[in-house]
Amino acid sequence: MKSGKKIVAVGGVAAVVIIIIASSNIFVQNNAKTTVVQNSTNSARLKVVASFFPMYEFARNVGGDRADVRDFIPIGEEPHGWEPPTQAILDVQNSQLFVYNGAGIEAFIPSFLSEGNFPNTTFVKASEGIAMLNADVQHMDKNEAAPVISQGGKDPHVWNDPILAEQEVRNIANAMEKADPANAKYYENNTVSYIAKLSKLDQDIRSGFTNCKTHTFVSFHNAFNYFSQRYNLTNYWISGIAPEAEITPQDLARVENIAKTNNVKIIFAEDVVDPKLAETLAADVDAQVKILSPLEGINETERKEGITFIDKWYQNLANLKEAMGCQ
Repeated sequence: MKSGKKIVAVGGVAAVVIIIIASSNIFVQNNAKTTVVQNSTNSARLKVVASFFPMYEFARNVGGDRADVRDFIPIGEEPHGWEPPTQAILDVQNSQLFVYNGAGIEAFIPSFLSEGNFPNTTFVKASEGIAMLNADVQHMDKNEAAPVISQGGKDPHVWNDPILAEQEVRNIANAMEKADPANAKYYENNTVSYIAKLSKLDQDIRSGFTNCKTHTFVSFHNAFNYFSQRYNLTNYWISGIAPEAEITPQDLARVENIAKTNNVKIIFAEDVVDPKLAETLAADVDAQVKILSPLEGINETERKEGITFIDKWYQNLANLKEAMGCQ
């Protein structure tokens, strides 16, 4: 996906994002009965494949030791525009549930759903029922915009708002309980426990931003619209809705001017994207470079160390507080 696009501000006035719980269309299954896992420590675990890092984390925490949850997009890969190899497709065919976010971040989803190659797999759209923001498709090139438009033209980055992440967790839990009713209470207990962690994260973010010199930050790509609106922040970005989007000199000059005008002292790079562009911009405006993860991926070292979605968001919070001069 490549695009040259203008830098846009998000935030300033907090927006209320309404969650609508849908009773249908969360699960899509192709002419097959879901296998029920018996409530036995010796029985086979529910087989779940999750598209990328947040979906994996949410499913893993709900499923606990009664679900075998696996990544679909490899560790260290950026999910925007990623296309699956044959072996990955076979893994999905052998799973009972495939958990995905939707709204275009998984470009392969329309073909998966239309080709009928997964007769025994239920597809679980974690973002179902969430009122989503429109994506800025006018400033994307056709390759970048196509998967977003084909999946509704919405901004997919809902997981970066902890409150909306709670609804994604709930949708995943509902799917597991339906696929494995014998262990429904177990999944429900895990869900309540994990949502409590997300709720605490939300509270800590709110308290962390109560006394800041500024409420403006510069992220690498446009992944924080929901987050910015939730916490009344103003976000400018270098790239567009996908971090690999092509950046024009005009775009870079524009965000450089914004950074200088707002006295920005930290430019954020990302954890699974080359930091050179962020480093160039930071040098031009005499700023530091730090990481603000869009939580779209994790590297192998972090996985081995057991770094979680919650851990990474607390790392983000610390870096954002430093960037905005919060006490």
